[in-house]
Amino acid sequence: MTLFSVLRPLAFCSLLLATPSIAAEQPPAAGTAQAEIPDGFSLASDGTTLVHVASGLRFPTEFAGFTRMRERAFDPGGEYIAVGYDRPLGTGSDRIVVRIAVVHIEDMSAHDHYEIMRQSTMSHFSAPTLLSQGPTKIPNQRRLDAYRGTFTGARDNQPWLFSLTTVNYGYWSGRMTAAYPENQAAEAQKQLGTLLAAIRLQQPKPPKR
Repeated sequence: MTLFSVLRPLAFCSLLLATPSIAAEQPPAAGTAQAEIPDGFSLASDGTTLVHVASGLRFPTEFAGFTRMRERAFDPGGEYIAVGYDRPLGTGSDRIVVRIAVVHIEDMSAHDHYEIMRQSTMSHFSAPTLLSQGPTKIPNQRRLDAYRGTFTGARDNQPWLFSLTTVNYGYWSGRMTAAYPENQAAEAQKQLGTLLAAIRLQQPKPPKR
């Protein structure tokens, strides 16, 4: 997949990955029928876990307390996929929303990937403000090229915090957005840390040729 071919769908995928309202529109995933498996995925032996065939990454229905809400393939060969997770916060209707994308992009650094997605990610919140951005380190994988930005914004007149992280694994590029109401930041960051620890146990592998 070339850089040119990736640029056009990136903005559309950002809508799926960065918009908190999408999680509320989707019913919790109780299982995945064979007919519902997107291109580029297979179903693991447990009958619910989706496996990205090209990279080997596994996406369980329940992941560190988060529920898989939506999965999409933007390339029939599996070289661009996205999966969403969310979980409730507190006792009300607040939720933390996480979106993960895996894409093959030729010769693109984590910084350049981030720059392509930054404005699109910010555009889904009112009065978005950049709090910080710069290179970041991935625990246990500190040699990886990674870049992260944190932001604040508003949705439905409620302050939100959100982030965009991009990682260059070599053949694969990874992207994750996370968003949650600011008044639930302490709990959300704790839950997000648990999810990230589980995600870091995996690393995408180049497809077999």
